[in-house]
Amino acid sequence: MKQPFKSMPVWVSLAFAVALIGCGAPVDEPVDAGHRADAAPTLDAGAPLDAASRRDAGLADAGAAVPDVDAGPLIAPGEPIDVPSNEWVWVPMSSMRCANGTEGGFAVNFTEDREDLVIYLQGGGICYDAITCAASLIDSVGPDPLSTAIQPSVTGNRGIFDRADASNPFRQAGFVVLPHCTGDHHVGDAVTRYGAREVVHHGYANVTRLTERLIATFADARRVSVTGFSAGGVGAAGNYHQIARAFESIGGPTPYFVDDAGPFLRNEYLDDFAQNRLRESWNLDATVGTYCPECLEEGVHRVYEANARLHPAVRASLLCAYEDSVVATLYSVMNRNAFTGARLRRGLGDLADSLHTADGFRVFFYAGARHGALHEPLSSTAGLSDFLTAQVTDATWDSVRP
Repeated sequence: MKQPFKSMPVWVSLAFAVALIGCGAPVDEPVDAGHRADAAPTLDAGAPLDAASRRDAGLADAGAAVPDVDAGPLIAPGEPIDVPSNEWVWVPMSSMRCANGTEGGFAVNFTEDREDLVIYLQGGGICYDAITCAASLIDSVGPDPLSTAIQPSVTGNRGIFDRADASNPFRQAGFVVLPHCTGDHHVGDAVTRYGAREVVHHGYANVTRLTERLIATFADARRVSVTGFSAGGVGAAGNYHQIARAFESIGGPTPYFVDDAGPFLRNEYLDDFAQNRLRESWNLDATVGTYCPECLEEGVHRVYEANARLHPAVRASLLCAYEDSVVATLYSVMNRNAFTGARLRRGLGDLADSLHTADGFRVFFYAGARHGALHEPLSSTAGLSDFLTAQVTDATWDSVRP
């Protein structure tokens, strides 16, 4: 079993991966991306499931045509979540899977009502080849998930989880936190072999299982916010459509979206080789590609526009430090060359410029190399509370680009 989340900082694992690049580590075997049962207790590297078995398991049909994304609801309500209020509780889910095939789950902290919800996808390392999986994979939720899988800043009630901060626009919300134990930034649908090791990339289906329970629990929600930090910010973008569509299908609000330090930069800053490796290793054709085919052909940055096209009422934002050290390291790993803080700043500006016509999308950029803002005291990032408050109260709202 891997070390607990808090004993493996993301920057350490990614820096280790950078150090290994070009050192002759073994290359993973060809991807076998469509052969795991949704709730299988053990891994099976045998023949792919047939179409009927994949449908029964809740998986996308291999090779199926891109569906009509405006069709009926994809997610039906599941079992409501019944927990005590105002305390952190771990909710195990036998139908969720972590990278080593063990059971997953999520943490919640609810208030008395069920009208305001924040869904927060955690960050963690990236796993898409033998090197990155050896360096950074967190493959289970550990023996005591509230301490081994959930960030201390979450259970310590910092940042957006601080109900005592009067400037926090989320202080009265119910919180749901999904750990990142699949190595796929919450967007994969594959069992992939890397050398002698098989990894269950089950992130997208884990979000589906979570959403089933949330639409049953928050059926009368007046406000829903989809957020994520680092890899979780990537996952929040990649899963926004299935979450938003689920709430809209039951008459709920279009969720707000906040990506904290998980930017999808445009192709000049994320090369085709990296994007194709992610697509193959995580089987993105079966997840993001089902509603954003342009993400597969033109670049994953197109997911922001796809979400806005499919959910015109969305108010979305990207938060990032201009020289975020972890984001720069991650792009160094994926591009296989040094990616400086100055280049990250140019990439962020390029992305923001490309989205300037999107009525519902804003950016909040700030100086420095810090990684993430939502899990830090909001007062430590000047202007952030006002920006977020304006976003989720539908007030006049402007991007911040010092």
